[in-house]
Amino acid sequence: MSKDSGKMKFWTKGFIISFLFLILSALLIVLLIINHIFLPIPWIDLLYEFLRPWLLSIFYNYNLFIYAGIFISYSFLLVLYVLGYNIAKVKHMTGSIIFVFSLLGFVLVTFIAINYTYASVLFNQDLALNVRLMLLLLFLPMNFALSLFLFLVNTDFLIFFKDLIKARKIWKRRRPEFEIEVKGNITNINIKTNEFIFTPVPMLIIAKYLQSKGFSVSWFVRGAFNHLISLIITYLTGWPRARNVLFRLTGMKIGKNCHISQKAIPDPLLPELIEFEEGSGCGIGVKLLTHNAMNIQHGSFSFGPIKVCKNARIGAYSVVLPGVTIGEGSIIGANSVVSEDIPPFFIAFGSPAKVVRELTEDEKEMVSKEY
Repeated sequence: MSKDSGKMKFWTKGFIISFLFLILSALLIVLLIINHIFLPIPWIDLLYEFLRPWLLSIFYNYNLFIYAGIFISYSFLLVLYVLGYNIAKVKHMTGSIIFVFSLLGFVLVTFIAINYTYASVLFNQDLALNVRLMLLLLFLPMNFALSLFLFLVNTDFLIFFKDLIKARKIWKRRRPEFEIEVKGNITNINIKTNEFIFTPVPMLIIAKYLQSKGFSVSWFVRGAFNHLISLIITYLTGWPRARNVLFRLTGMKIGKNCHISQKAIPDPLLPELIEFEEGSGCGIGVKLLTHNAMNIQHGSFSFGPIKVCKNARIGAYSVVLPGVTIGEGSIIGANSVVSEDIPPFFIAFGSPAKVVRELTEDEKEMVSKEY
């Protein structure tokens, strides 16, 4: 069995155990409610009376001290966050380790704080028992969903943190060389390595170069945040103006009167390179890719901007590749793969997208309408 498959099985088991723990916790709350309101369950009363003194001390008598500890932990982690971010500008590996460790700590402390607060409701002696049980029942779905989400995020940061620790020796002693190749709008970072491109050392080399070009030193961490924002936009927002506001939070440049339809997916790693000019838009399910790590050359990472010019339109479920500019007023047919620039006021479609014809003067006038 390979090392990677062993790690995968370990984390699969960890996920199952944590998921079962959450299920059992929820089941226990339901049993407490049934026991108190509907049908007495003798062993529940015995277990509660046995554990009550210890649990009351932890979740009621000393909760002020515990919350003070949580506040101190947040303050310490905030210092580490700022410290790691700034150190990464000079010492990339050391700063990244501190930075990711602080994020790991934030998620872990938040997980503890949420579940501690939830459990504290049951032992709050200032509230009647009926009120406590109803509050537990009311917040059970929210606590369950949030705890599961935090566990998944924590797993992500923990694996990345462990990989950074292992890669530290390589970064110090055998850091691979790399070269930059610029072709038009595409920048290629060619790393001389036998490692997979999405492992810590190649990723940090890419991050260090991107930092020199004005991108965040933590672009690999921001990718996780941007992915989360994209999921929220995809499944929870319906109003186009609301989607535009949220997409701008990820760094996208979006002009006035732009319409980005549902399920549009911007590149989570480098959304800053995507620009929609005034009046432009895209249909349902359009993918906008500003980076590519699946090149023929092993260890190559390429990126380039995507620009959708004024009043241009991209049809549903199309894919736009890095470095592409879609000219003013041009229209891309549905299910197209746009790999090259499209000149202004043309219709193009296909895989790869090819120019079919130029718009007529009447069509140009209609497309260029001001709102």
